[in-house]
Amino acid sequence: MLFNTKRSSQPEAEFEPLVEKAAVAEVLLRSSAQLLKGHSELEVIRGVCQALTQATDHIRLAWTWFGPAECPVLSPQVYVGPAAEYAAQLQLNRNLLTQFGPAFSMLEGKPPKAFSVSQFSPYYPWRRAAKQYSIRHVLALPLSSTFKGYSGIFVLYADRRGYFDDVGLDLFAALAELFAALLTVAAERTELQHAAYHDALTGLLNRHAVGVIDQRLLRTSIFDPASAVLLLDVDRFKSINDQFGHDVGDQVLQAVTGTLRHTLRRGDEIFRWGGEEFMVCLPHTSVADAVQVAEKLRRAVERITYPAPLSVSVGVAEIPLLCHIPQAVALADKALLHAKSTGRNRVCVHE
Repeated sequence: MLFNTKRSSQPEAEFEPLVEKAAVAEVLLRSSAQLLKGHSELEVIRGVCQALTQATDHIRLAWTWFGPAECPVLSPQVYVGPAAEYAAQLQLNRNLLTQFGPAFSMLEGKPPKAFSVSQFSPYYPWRRAAKQYSIRHVLALPLSSTFKGYSGIFVLYADRRGYFDDVGLDLFAALAELFAALLTVAAERTELQHAAYHDALTGLLNRHAVGVIDQRLLRTSIFDPASAVLLLDVDRFKSINDQFGHDVGDQVLQAVTGTLRHTLRRGDEIFRWGGEEFMVCLPHTSVADAVQVAEKLRRAVERITYPAPLSVSVGVAEIPLLCHIPQAVALADKALLHAKSTGRNRVCVHE
């Protein structure tokens, strides 16, 4: 996302703080219109930062980080400006940062302050910024959020000593508030999507998430590798609930979930399909190999003995050409019904 901006070319001796502040204010006002154009939050932030670094030659870098407040290492997620390469390599230890005076005191809840850096600064990243990118002044601002203990930081680097004190912190502080609001919205949306696509009890994907991976497994040509699905049902689960109670039944489902996760390969997807049923997607797996996986899962569940010995019945089906996952699950369900009706604790394949 680009903005048409006019770069300042004022010589160092002609630096006028009020003119600089007006230029920054103008570009921020112009770039705010992008908020109405449907871009993602990170795209908006990247675009605003890009406009800011293009509006003046003095701001050499702007970067943001946002995440859980207890995160020990901060790595810039959005970074823009002539010194962007510097930010791309940053791995900032939160505990170490707070040891260097007022620099990042806002991480401990103190008011933010701009600070000077030089080739003689005590912190190596500042020395490198000063030496390689002519950075002289840094402003670190908090990105405060009420969402699940999340917080963040917005950092600006200038090539003129005292730049942020001369221009003033108000504009940049207001920008930090805007970024915090945008990133909070993004975090809330991610959480809602996670809740919509995941089962609360087991943490597994649910039926709503099928569309997310369906295209990955869709075979559009006979030359595409085959994939398979498994449908597993915990045998006699109702009797477990009746005998031991629903809390124990929930523990059984969680135990089966853990066993499936531990047994399956990296890249296999597990869904809680409903009740005591689980569905497994096996990308690029033939029916013969899928049967072997199913048998491995069946034997693994047999090793669960609390609150009573457990078993599962499994139906196996290949995902047909030009068919989607739900169609394959319907085929696996027929095989599962056959496994249940012929004695349980077995694997059957849809032919």
